[in-house]
Amino acid sequence: MAFVATGMNTEQLIGQNGMAYKIGLPLVSIYAIAFAVYSLLIFVFLPVYLRNGILTMPDYLRRRFPGPSADLFTVLLLLSYVFLNLAVVFYGGAKLLEVVMGLDLWHGVVLLAVVAGLYTMYGGMAAASYAAVLQFLMIFGAGAVLFALGYLRLPHGWSDVVAAAPCGYHMIKPLGYAELPWLAMPASLLGLQLYYSCINQSLVQRCFGAKTHWDAKMAILLAGFFVLLRPFIEIFPGMIARALSVVDYRFDLGSQPIDNVFPLLIKELIPGGLRGLILVGILASVMSTISALLNSIATLYTLDVHQKWLRPEADERELVRVGTAATFVLVLFSIFYSPLVGKIGGSIFNYFQTGAAYFAVPIATVFLFGFFWRRATGAASLFTLITGIPLGFGLAWLLPAALPSGVVADYGLDNRYIVSGLTQVVCAVLFVIVSLCTRPEPEAAITSLLWSRDCLRRPAGEPRRPWIASVGFWWAVFLLAYFGVYCLLW
Repeated sequence: MAFVATGMNTEQLIGQNGMAYKIGLPLVSIYAIAFAVYSLLIFVFLPVYLRNGILTMPDYLRRRFPGPSADLFTVLLLLSYVFLNLAVVFYGGAKLLEVVMGLDLWHGVVLLAVVAGLYTMYGGMAAASYAAVLQFLMIFGAGAVLFALGYLRLPHGWSDVVAAAPCGYHMIKPLGYAELPWLAMPASLLGLQLYYSCINQSLVQRCFGAKTHWDAKMAILLAGFFVLLRPFIEIFPGMIARALSVVDYRFDLGSQPIDNVFPLLIKELIPGGLRGLILVGILASVMSTISALLNSIATLYTLDVHQKWLRPEADERELVRVGTAATFVLVLFSIFYSPLVGKIGGSIFNYFQTGAAYFAVPIATVFLFGFFWRRATGAASLFTLITGIPLGFGLAWLLPAALPSGVVADYGLDNRYIVSGLTQVVCAVLFVIVSLCTRPEPEAAITSLLWSRDCLRRPAGEPRRPWIASVGFWWAVFLLAYFGVYCLLW
C-alpha cells in the first residue's frame, strides 16, 4: 500500500489528468509497460538488493563500483528530489488547494510543507508507512467517487468520451504523433520507466522493510494489479472533463492551464459536504509522496553524505539530528522554488517528464550494466553519470536542428521519450568502450552484486509455500491480466 500511495503523486493525479484532457487515450500507454518494469523489480532488482542488505541506491553503486560514482549519484539524487519530485508535488498540491478552496498558491505550498515535514521528521519511516496504508485507501476511494460522478454527468455515457477524444479514441499512435507516439514507451522502458520503478529510492525503499523476500515480491505484484485501476483515477477523469466541456461551459478550460482540470472536476462535481472528504483523500497521496521523499532525502544525506564525507564517527543520535536538519533545509528551499514549476514547464506533466526522461537515462544505464555485466568498470560508470544528462539535452537540441523537419516529424525525433531512448543507446556504447579500456573490479568483490539465476531461487531460510501462494503463480495471473486488458480493450 505504501508503494502504491507513494507513486500516486500530483504528477499523476493533476499532471496526467490535465494531459489526458489534452491528448486522451494515448496516455494510458504509460501503464501498458508496467508489467515489464514490475517483473524486473520482482525477479532482478529486489533479489539483489535484499540479499546484499542494500539500504540506499548509492549504497549499491558504491559496492559495485568503488570510487566517486556513488558520490556523484548521491548528489544527482538529492538534486532531482528537490527540483523534480518535491517541487512538482508541492506545486500540484498547492494548485489543488488554489482551485478548489481559493487558497493562494504560496500559502498552499507552505501549508503542505509544514504538515508533511512535521510528521515525517518526528515520526520517521514507521509513521510514514502506517500513514500510507490509510492514504492508499483514501485515494482510491476518492478517485472512484470522482470517476463515478463524472461518468454519471455524461449525457450519453462513455460514448461522449469516445466522441470528444482528441485525434480519435486510440491508445496506439503513429510515429508522427508529437505528444506520445507508439515508440515512446518501448524507448523509455529501460530508461525512465526502469529508473522510476526499480531504482527510485523513494519507491524502492518501501520494499526494504519487508519481513521476507516473498513478502516484498508479493507486495509488488499486488501493486501491479492496482496499476490496472490507476487510469480510472489518473487519466479517465481528465478525458471525462473534456467530454463534459462540450455540454457544460464550466469544464471548458479556455485560457486556464491544463493543470486546473483535476481540481476543477472536484470543485464542480463533488457536493459541498463530500468535497472536503475527497480533498482529504487526494491530499493524502500528496502527503504520502512528500513523506517518502523527505525520508529518502534524510537517509541519503545522513548515510551517503554526512557519515561518509563529514563525520564518519557520528553515532545514531547525531545522524537522526542531522537528517532532520537536512530535511528542513531542503523543504525550505522547495517552498520557494516549487511555484516556478508551472512557469518553467507550462504544465506539471511536461515539466516532470522532460526533466526525468533525461535524468534517468545515465543512471538506469549504469545500473543495468552493473547488474548484468561482470566486466563493467567504475570508470565507465563515472563517465556515463557525468556525460549522460548533458548528452541527452544535447541530442534533444541537435536532432531537430540538424535533420530535415519532415524526418524529425515522421520519426518522432523531437519527442522526449524517443530522444531519451537514443541517448541510452549512445550511453551504452560509450559505457562498453570505456569499460573495455579500463580495469574491472575484482570478481570476488562483486559476484553477489550481479544478477544470476540463483536470484530466482528461494533464499535460504525462507519456508516453501504452496503453489497457490507462490510468486510464480501470481506473476502468471499478473501477466494474463495485463495482456487481457491491453490487448482486448485497447
